[in-house]
Order: sequence, then structure tokens, then C-alpha cells
Amino acid sequence: MRGFRERTTVEDAVALLERRTTALATESVAVRDAAGRVAAEEVRARVPVPHFARATMDGWAVVGESTFGATTYAPASLRVVGDARPGRPYSGAIRFGEAVAIATGAPVPAGADAVLMAEHGERVGTDAVRVSEPVPPGKHVGPVGEDVQAGDVVVRKGRVLRPQDAGVLASVGVAAVAVVRRPTVRVLITGDELMPPGSAPE
Repeated sequence: MRGFRERTTVEDAVALLERRTTALATESVAVRDAAGRVAAEEVRARVPVPHFARATMDGWAVVGESTFGATTYAPASLRVVGDARPGRPYSGAIRFGEAVAIATGAPVPAGADAVLMAEHGERVGTDAVRVSEPVPPGKHVGPVGEDVQAGDVVVRKGRVLRPQDAGVLASVGVAAVAVVRRPTVRVLITGDELMPPGSAPE
């Protein structure tokens, strides 16, 4: 077997390829079709995620100060004025002495500044909750932008996009993303050692 007449370094070979090839063009695709594609540019969040203060526990949205002094032996009583669920927020505002039953991930109603854990509140009838432990303002409330701040880089140029990236892009208000156009490839097969598709050896 004959050797090579000349050899070259990897760096020179890469430089040769870069001189003789050009980058693929870009195209815009819907976020739902972006998985598996290569991002052609950096993408920043247009809005914060979440864009509302959200409950991080199941329980009761309250004005924290209205629970101060509550104990198992001397519980505080709050008036239940509604419910809040993910996708179905409580539309009103609550005041001192009121509570809204709330699920994890739901928007915290206006006026509330804390979430009392479900274990520390006992429903009494249909319109009251008995509080056995105080909750300070800010407790169990995730702030606006806790996951992503507006302006944060969520996708960097050259990243191979995964399904979870598409989810993040959708959550920050991006409907379409610029990606590298897929190459057109032609395969030329020669020689008689390869058989036509669908054939079987005799």
C-alpha cells in the first residue's frame, strides 16, 4: 500500500475548507417546528417568566399580617372569598382578614402578599379558614421573573434546539426563530458491490 506524497496539518486543512465553503443561509421557522434545528442568532426574552407573582405551595393566599399571632391553641379566622387556580386566577383583590384558596403555580391575587400552606389552614364551612400558624409577607410567593428576566439570553447562536428550548421560547413570547437552513445532500453510489434498495442477495 502506497503512502501519501504530501501531508498537511489539521489547522491547514480546516483553513482550506473555510476558504472554499460558505455558511448555510438562514430561515425562520415556527417555534413548534424548531426542535432539532440550529439557532442562527441569539434570542433574548421579550417578557419575564412568570409575568405574575405565583404561589409556590397549595394553600391560602393571604395578607401575611392578618395571620400574625395565630397558633394551634389560638387560631386566627379568615374569611374565604374565592379560589385561584393555574389558568383561572382570582379576579378580585383581597383585604386584611380575607383569604383565597390557591393552588401551586396560580397567580397570587392582588392585595395578598403571602401563601399560607394548606397544612396550616383548616376550612370551616364554606366561607372561613382557621389559621394555626402565622405566615410572614413574601412567604411561598414566587416573584415576577423568577425563572427568566426580560432581556435574558434564552438561546445562544449555534445551539441545537431541543424540545425544551421550544417551550422556553414560547413562554417568553417568541413565535418564530431564525435557524440555519438544512443542507441539500445528494448521494452518488458507484460500484457493483451495493445492491438496489429492496433487492435481496440470491
